[in-house]
Amino acid sequence: MNFHRMQDIQSKSSDFSQENELNFLRNILDNIPALVYINELERPDDPTSLKNLYLNQFGHDMIGFTRQEIDEMGNLFFSKIIHPDDMEIIPTTVEASYHQSYLVSMQRLRFKNKLEYKWFYDHGCTIKTFENGSPKQALVIAVEVTDTMHTHNQLNAALKEISQLKYALKLSTLTAREKEILHLIAKGKTDKEISMELFISLQTAKKHRNNLILKTAVNNTAELVALAVEAGEY
Repeated sequence: MNFHRMQDIQSKSSDFSQENELNFLRNILDNIPALVYINELERPDDPTSLKNLYLNQFGHDMIGFTRQEIDEMGNLFFSKIIHPDDMEIIPTTVEASYHQSYLVSMQRLRFKNKLEYKWFYDHGCTIKTFENGSPKQALVIAVEVTDTMHTHNQLNAALKEISQLKYALKLSTLTAREKEILHLIAKGKTDKEISMELFISLQTAKKHRNNLILKTAVNNTAELVALAVEAGEY
């Protein structure tokens, strides 16, 4: 057997081995009893540009939408399957991805032509970023946990966890200085007291308070404190 013939056989053998490995991995992903998906932002920091790139076969079979249907719906796909209250998590999750490698959440999903929502526990991570460092693609594994929540107390606990998650994600986007000032605000400190304690001007203290209210999308200081408490931070 000449040298070139041997190289050709080895090349084919290598290609066959890679193809087998790819099929093996694809088969695993398609049969994992969980939703395995990849979502992508088309534009940096714009949750309305979020779209689904990949969903394993188990996910397609469970949710009921084909790849073509998902692609045609684009961002509307998420509003079709995610509970309206849980849609609020998406923008804060995108923003929080700047600061955390891994994100955990719970959300309610419903399947095609179904009215009932099912509870899912999600665990994901950013796998690709834009040039500015903001998250572009996220890989997520979502496991249904509906059957584990049989009691009213468990349901209330899950709802509370989702609420805490939304608040905690908002706080995770704050700078260290903003968190420090929020802590003082939550303790009932006035702007004057904050300025004296942190050795900053009164005007700067007031500016920080106003920025915190804007950044967390609340209406006043009382709601700001309530948010911090609900997030379990203070």
